[in-house]
Amino acid sequence: MKIAIVADRETIHCFKLAGLENAYVVRNVEEAEEYIGELLETHNFAVLITTDLIASRIQATINEVTEEKQFPLIISIPSISGPSPMTFDPINELIKRKTGIELKL
Repeated sequence: MKIAIVADRETIHCFKLAGLENAYVVRNVEEAEEYIGELLETHNFAVLITTDLIASRIQATINEVTEEKQFPLIISIPSISGPSPMTFDPINELIKRKTGIELKL
């Protein structure tokens, strides 16, 4: 199983420098959702990484994938320009939906 990232150009460059081969540059949320949809159809990916900004705008898609499939795990990271104000914590939300346990830190 593989890892892929769908993000802006600057964030992608960092991951390519680290050796990640499946890196897809997008200019807007619509492109990101399209790429993620294509990656979900291949069933070869264990982890899909995207930025906080993209994840917050396609939260419904992420929730649907997490509910229906074991893989891939979709995680969000801050972009190279810095973290965006998050209205949700994707990891805590995933744990809450899958186990029914809410983590409070």
